[in-house]
Amino acid sequence: MSYFKSRFDYILEADTAPTPEPAPATPANDQEAMAQSLDTANPSDFDVKAAERQQRVDHVKIEQINTLSNWISKIDDFIIFLNDTKSDSMQIQLHSAPCDTMFENIARSEKKKIARLAADLGGLSQSLKGYLASAND
Repeated sequence: MSYFKSRFDYILEADTAPTPEPAPATPANDQEAMAQSLDTANPSDFDVKAAERQQRVDHVKIEQINTLSNWISKIDDFIIFLNDTKSDSMQIQLHSAPCDTMFENIARSEKKKIARLAADLGGLSQSLKGYLASAND
């Protein structure tokens, strides 16, 4: 039993924490506290210069205009692919298909959907062109 007691006493003595160090001295008044809490940076270091901001805005605007122009051209190309009368569009190919073929069945059942889709895409293209025109002003 004394073996366990001495072992227990050893563990208790080893677990005692050292005394904590005293806390740093607090400032004597509000002025000292404020001086210690302030950054050394100048507030103007955090300001954005008007010229830099305008340059960033112009850069983003140019990128967006280019992207929008690209989208519009892709949409217009797809409209021509779907429903153009002068080229090998989907509608022309489906309507020029021989009788009793798969293309004739597609033309009979889907011609309105294709035309509606082309019209909706045309409306979207015109709307995007309006945004593009207003961005250039």
